Amino acid sequence: LRPLLLAMAVCVGALALLPGGGAGLVAFLVLYTAARLLWAGIDTVRSVIWSVNYPRRLRARVTGRIMVNGSIALAGSGLLLGWLLEHGNVGYRVAILAAAACGIAGAFAFKRFRVRQESRLLALEIDRVRDGARFDLSGIRELLVRDPRYRRYMVAQSTFGAGHLMLTPLLVVCLDEVLHAPEFVQVAVTAAVPIIVMPVVLQAWAGFLDRHHIVVYRATHAWVAVAGSLLLATAVLAKVSWLLWPGALLMGISLAAGSLGWSLGHNDFAPRGEETRYMALHVTLTGLRGLLAPPVAILAYYGLRRLSPGIETWSMSLPVALIVSGAWQFTAMRRDHGAGGPART
Repeated sequence: LRPLLLAMAVCVGALALLPGGGAGLVAFLVLYTAARLLWAGIDTVRSVIWSVNYPRRLRARVTGRIMVNGSIALAGSGLLLGWLLEHGNVGYRVAILAAAACGIAGAFAFKRFRVRQESRLLALEIDRVRDGARFDLSGIRELLVRDPRYRRYMVAQSTFGAGHLMLTPLLVVCLDEVLHAPEFVQVAVTAAVPIIVMPVVLQAWAGFLDRHHIVVYRATHAWVAVAGSLLLATAVLAKVSWLLWPGALLMGISLAAGSLGWSLGHNDFAPRGEETRYMALHVTLTGLRGLLAPPVAILAYYGLRRLSPGIETWSMSLPVALIVSGAWQFTAMRRDHGAGGPART
């Protein structure tokens, strides 16, 4: 995990040194893509560490405490960057370098971290590979065919997640072009407020996840996201700016739940020794929808504008529809699952 963290911190730090113009933009895209790929590896390894280090009945609460610190740091840095960008000085470069330095320090701190039964876990994973388990596209297909419950969960998660990934870029564009909100408000609504809310509600969601299967958990928090996305879409469509704040608040409550469910949910399906493969599949599908969903949303916005100027705000209905569809799928899975508790220990 430490090499991945160090490499990502270097990519982040390099962003502060980029020049303006076309070359700077290309370099930004390369570094940002590299950082996201590295973070995908970090998420995969980290979730497996959590699954083996902490028992099922406590895992979410322990993980939630870890995430609280990260959400506070993200909220603070987001607000600071928004303020620096709004005032148009070069202070944002210093802030990015400081964040990269914190990342490097955190990577070195992982030297003291230990994984319980690491040798046994590695042996189980090696055995799975020897039995034919693969991490390529054919391995993904085989896993989805072999485990229909996880396949159904991934379809629901992909639908729900695509809606979330469409909502943020559309909201950024609409805040700027439709509501004409200042940069500070844009950062606050799209990032800072949802992240500030996370530390407040994470432990409550964590306790709920420790007591219930991920399907029950998702079917509960997904409807909070439905309410939040409806408020945000209404704020844009009706040009009622104050609705942005309760919408952002509800999205923060849902995102807090989603961050835990995203990191730990696969453990309720994965046999011991296959946690990495199940999480790798989850990360891969997340990357695919992250690649496709935001451009589709922006194309819908500008496509509607070209078709008939003034109706482009109705593109906000697309992410809302996907979030509602995902919530409905989770609810249907919950009915089939029954009241049951955690699937794995």
